[in-house]
Amino acid sequence: MLRLTLLTLALLCSTCAALFTIWIVMPALSYRLFQVAVAASEWSLWFGALGLAGAALGLLALAAGSSWPAWLALSLGVAAVGLAMIPPLDAWRVARANKIELSLRQYLFGSPVDAPASIERTIETYAIVEGQTLKLDVYLSPLKEELKRPAIIIVHGGSWSAGERNDYPQWDEWLARQGYVVFDIDYRIAPQPNWRTATGDVKCAINWVKDNAARYGVDPARVVLLGRSAGGHLALLAAYSRGEAALPPSSDVPDLPVRAVVAFYAPTDLKWGYEHPANERVHDGPGKIRDFTGGPPSIAAEVISLASATSHVNSNTPPTLLLHGGHDQLFRDEHMTLLTQKLECHNIPHRALLIPYAQHAFDYNFNGWGSQLSRRVVLDFLRLHLKNA
Repeated sequence: MLRLTLLTLALLCSTCAALFTIWIVMPALSYRLFQVAVAASEWSLWFGALGLAGAALGLLALAAGSSWPAWLALSLGVAAVGLAMIPPLDAWRVARANKIELSLRQYLFGSPVDAPASIERTIETYAIVEGQTLKLDVYLSPLKEELKRPAIIIVHGGSWSAGERNDYPQWDEWLARQGYVVFDIDYRIAPQPNWRTATGDVKCAINWVKDNAARYGVDPARVVLLGRSAGGHLALLAAYSRGEAALPPSSDVPDLPVRAVVAFYAPTDLKWGYEHPANERVHDGPGKIRDFTGGPPSIAAEVISLASATSHVNSNTPPTLLLHGGHDQLFRDEHMTLLTQKLECHNIPHRALLIPYAQHAFDYNFNGWGSQLSRRVVLDFLRLHLKNA
């Protein structure tokens, strides 16, 4: 009876751990399995602990009498532990190369990384265009000193057709605690094609933040765009295409500059992305680009070029930070390389961080390795490029 119980628990723990951790390295077969891959990569040590428990129980079962199920449990448990170690080992190498300190305690238990602060959150309307009301959330940390603070405008992802503001609230609150005023915005996701309207909405938000700078103690000369995925693309495009007649703000307002731009796992060259999709079982990249731009490159070549950040790099391009995961299954990490090459050609200040193990949306786990690495790099970049003029 004891041996049967040990075998059952060993197989249950080891099999569950292996079924999760395998997706750290295997391409997902569906969007749901991609979500499992994100969870397995960013919480891998917990699944590794489950595998270790299964392996230990398998050993106990072997001690009670050898059998192939015990060997299977031991093998699966050991394999799960090995797979679970890939993210922390990769993260450690990246951290060492970038002189970043990682916290195991925070990873495991979510220990606070900053002193608690009271964050004020308000909701504002920043534009009404074609009958649609566009809102933004404002995150503000009260300060005793009377100063003008930098502002960060957050642009959400969602393949240009989904998603909503405030989808990463822990990040918004953390940025506010660092002394930034955070504006997390909506933009029009329908009707499509919305390459011009979505970009124009982001530009309207820039104008609104600068117009309302005095209300929130913002320095209008120090405004940054930060976007994720499709939002990263829109942040880059809005920042890079200032003054271009084909990409104006959505309403009759000036097309104003930003000081810098940060993009997480963003598609930067839509033609290249159309021809080189990541994992179409997970994400119909070509279809999303067709919907966004109005057609494939054979029909909408001019629009696709116009809607690509790589087409707009010039000597006036603002400093740029790019972050991408090496296992991204929505947009391949070559997007980061393509844009980095353009930035280097024009001597634009930039930084790129590749996290080899990481999946798309790796920063969703605020305490995970990817978020810990990213927070340090983002903070260093902002402090460097948002110094008082």
